[in-house]
This record gives sequence, C-alpha cells and structure tokens, in this order.
Amino acid sequence: MSVAIDSSTKSIQYWGEQQDILNYETVWSLWECKDVNQSMFKNKSHRVFYRFIRPDASVAEMMNDEAWVEVSSFTAGGTVLDFWRAAESCYQQAKQYGDWHKFIEDFEIQDNGSFELVTGS
Repeated sequence: MSVAIDSSTKSIQYWGEQQDILNYETVWSLWECKDVNQSMFKNKSHRVFYRFIRPDASVAEMMNDEAWVEVSSFTAGGTVLDFWRAAESCYQQAKQYGDWHKFIEDFEIQDNGSFELVTGS
C-alpha cells in the first residue's frame, strides 16, 4: 500500500511542478502519462476542441441545443506537452465565457481525427 501511495504522491508532485514551470492554470490529470515529453499520438498537428454550455444559457436555449459553445486549438505535435498546450489554450478561451473546468481528464478521438478535450472541476 505504501508503494502505491508513494508513487501517486510522486506523480502528483511531478505534474504540479510541470504546471508551475509552464505557468498553466489547467491541471494534468491523465495519470497513465509519466512525462511531459512522452509521445501520446502521431507526431503531427492535431485539432483539439472543447464543448461546454454557456453559464448564462437559458433553459430554452439548453432545450433547443443553442447553449453550446465550442473552442479549439491545434497541437504542434503528439507529445503530452503539445496536447497540454492545446488544452490550456482551449481552457483560456472557455474561461472568457465563464467556464471553470480546468482538470484535463481525457482526449477522445473523433471520427474526423480531431480530439475532444474532456475536463472536470
């Protein structure tokens, strides 16, 4: 048990240090990744997008599917750092609308090859 806790603590500490170095507001929460330079996907540019409901949306807008906002960014390559940069960009854009979800939890590949950013609070 102590080995698992020690490993988790070291991982949290590492990602927190990287966040501080990068001066990012987003928090990397993909624990299967071990290093910011780790390759996640092909080394090419990828579109990353984030969809969220506007905080000021009315019930009518939500019912008519008019409350969604989409922001996007592109990666420079396929590393963790590349995807984190794109996620940070999406977060900063979404924050302008009042969204606050800053924990990066997943990147779901879409049929068209783009990645949907999944976040948490």
